[in-house]
Amino acid sequence: MRGKLLGQSGPVKRAAPGALFLGVSALIGAAVGAMGCGPPPPKARPKDTYQRRITNCIGAVRNLADAAQTAMVTIPAGPAILGSTEAERGQARRDYGPGGNELFRDEQEAKQHPLSAFRIDPTPVTNAAYAEFVEACGALPPDGETITPAFWQAQRERYGLAVNYPDIQRFVWPGRLPERSRARHPAVLVTQDEAAFYCAWRGGRLPTEAEWERAARGPGGYVYPWGNRYDPFRVYSRARGATDTNEVGVLTVGDTPEGVHDMGGHVFEWTSTRYPGRKGAFVVKGNGFGLPGGFGRGAARLPRSADIRDIRLGFRCAG
Repeated sequence: MRGKLLGQSGPVKRAAPGALFLGVSALIGAAVGAMGCGPPPPKARPKDTYQRRITNCIGAVRNLADAAQTAMVTIPAGPAILGSTEAERGQARRDYGPGGNELFRDEQEAKQHPLSAFRIDPTPVTNAAYAEFVEACGALPPDGETITPAFWQAQRERYGLAVNYPDIQRFVWPGRLPERSRARHPAVLVTQDEAAFYCAWRGGRLPTEAEWERAARGPGGYVYPWGNRYDPFRVYSRARGATDTNEVGVLTVGDTPEGVHDMGGHVFEWTSTRYPGRKGAFVVKGNGFGLPGGFGRGAARLPRSADIRDIRLGFRCAG
């Protein structure tokens, strides 16, 4: 028995991997340099506020979820500096290094934009916190039944992924719970819909692109969360030799002035904003572990298919 799946009754019935993951695209290794997000899904997802599904969740333990709601950082209302200038994009390409010449061309032009006050998680959602949701709502855990060798091989063939299945094993849960040693690592291998459903269950939502960028840039509109110059030792970067996620909120030298962690480089993060001109794609922000600079700036953005599951893609909630 795998519990109830997103409001359905009876035992969870696993679909074939290909049926679950149409529209999956790449976000790892060399794919970071490729701005395509793969073919769009065959049908647009109907609008869903998640309230119907939440009513079908059982009354499970919410210790971490409730604590996360309390710990959210309040970002005050006011004008936010969003987007980038051509000079900033040029510097970002130099921060990225070899292979970065064609990156960052889809960023919005620099502007001031008024934002209402909002709250945002100080860290990405952890495996342990996501496990509470899996138990409460019967959501598919990112385990070996969901992320099968056949599914991963299909991704590699369709999207040209460089990472082999054995190399993702440490990110795949052994069952309905993550490895205890990775409980405080970011929850990854989660789709945009699953991330949004988790946040709604917890009492929040995914941040918009503008909200995420304002939180990452701080009140002064910094280029990177800590300032205007890239520093590879403030994030889990290639220069640090990072090959894996770590516990969230540990590398505090990369924090924003308002105390938001891990926005400059740990995992990319889902937003609720659809990517203009890319059907079925959403904006993702941040930077993945082991990657170079340029990404991790507040203005940096990538389009990713809503159904992608990736080892470098997590999320945090807003409200």
